[in-house]
Amino acid sequence: MSAKKKVSKKKVLKIVLISLAVFIVLNLLGAAIGTSTSITHPKRVSYEDVITEMKEANVYGNFDSYDKEDYIVSGLDGYELHCAKISTPETVGTGKYLIYSHGHKSNMYAASKYCDAFIDLGFTCIIYDLRDHGANEKAICSMGGYEAQDLNYLIEDTVARYGDVEILGLHGESMGASTTLNALRYTDKVDFVVADCGFESLKFMVHDMYNDMYLYPFGTCADLGFKLIYGIDDAQVSGIDALKGSNVPVLFIHGLADDWIDVENSEDMYEVASQYAYSEIWLVEGAGHARSREVAGSDEYRNHIESFLRNAGVLNTEVACPEGAIDESAITQAEAA
Repeated sequence: MSAKKKVSKKKVLKIVLISLAVFIVLNLLGAAIGTSTSITHPKRVSYEDVITEMKEANVYGNFDSYDKEDYIVSGLDGYELHCAKISTPETVGTGKYLIYSHGHKSNMYAASKYCDAFIDLGFTCIIYDLRDHGANEKAICSMGGYEAQDLNYLIEDTVARYGDVEILGLHGESMGASTTLNALRYTDKVDFVVADCGFESLKFMVHDMYNDMYLYPFGTCADLGFKLIYGIDDAQVSGIDALKGSNVPVLFIHGLADDWIDVENSEDMYEVASQYAYSEIWLVEGAGHARSREVAGSDEYRNHIESFLRNAGVLNTEVACPEGAIDESAITQAEAA
């Protein structure tokens, strides 16, 4: 009887171990498929919902008062990007252009919270839907890889379409910041970059997310999911690598309360960027992910950008701004940052 019981216990233990192994493997496969799929095929947010979100956050500003011209640009492999030119009579003819790239699951109307700052500084703003977002056709979203090449096509189109480009800047938020920084691999036509709450690489972001939950193997499984299912090497979607050797001035902005993309991403990128070009970093107290503009306010956000552009030598002349728009204390804080 004892021998039979002993054998029975071994069988039970074997079944438990096999079940545990299957459970672990299924969870790792789930991480590989689930993480890569949720990132490459984001749930879209409509134009109306983004506009409502901006208005409720009180960052929509004067967007509706600006002139808007819609058009389409062919990106990588002919992929169509829905774009719009945002301008005023005062920005026309200045030769200053800013291309804005939005974040994951958002669309071009997220630019509404930033347009006031650049319009005040005399820039015409080019806004657009990144691939698989907004009004664009379905595609694989790579969080800045394919998107950076799309952006390069948009840069070339902007220079050719308008003909009077003297200063061309890029501004990106989160995934848009990754797109913006990765685009530096493909172009020499950019005069400055503002990278708001960006991540240093897609691989770093995914691993950091799982490491925070002590699920260390899951990041590696997600790497495999990106590569084997979607053909994306997440280590190559790397803004920090794109900064190496770049002579383009960069202003990094990051909220100190960001619990999605850790502030160390911007700090690490700033350390690299400052080795090759003039760079600044502004860390916003109390701002969560993509909330620096909301927390700092329109004037302070614009003043930091203007101070950076002057310090970098991009802007050398006085800029016409609305009366009372310049907050000298904010400019001082920006220079100190």
